[in-house]
Amino acid sequence: MNRPFDEPSQFRVRAEAAAVLEILQGVAMGEYGMISSAILDWEVSKNPYPHKQFEIQKILTLATSYIDQGVNITTRARALCALGFRSYDALHLASAEESAANCFLTTDDKLLKLAAKHSEDINVPVMNPVQWIWNQMT
Repeated sequence: MNRPFDEPSQFRVRAEAAAVLEILQGVAMGEYGMISSAILDWEVSKNPYPHKQFEIQKILTLATSYIDQGVNITTRARALCALGFRSYDALHLASAEESAANCFLTTDDKLLKLAAKHSEDINVPVMNPVQWIWNQMT
């Protein structure tokens, strides 16, 4: 959610921001679904930039479903942490799994690499937004 607000000096950041905006446009038009979660709300609340926090909260109103953090998510997140995922990433992934999302999008290279390494242990594909958009076009 933060990528469109990042400094656009690098080509990669601009490409990822464009992909995220394209996806959000599709969500707004009803072409795609978007899932929000308690962990996402919490993470957004910790954003130190009030204007970014406000804009991201507006974006999250487009979500077509919401996942509260419960015992299943916490338990699954602990298992993902045991594989090396950071706690926030594990909670995001566990929430995506719990919601039966068809994919989890991130621009975090470390998360993408670790997810690829443990793809058989994760119940949701993890992709970069540019890759996801490309897959939708082909």
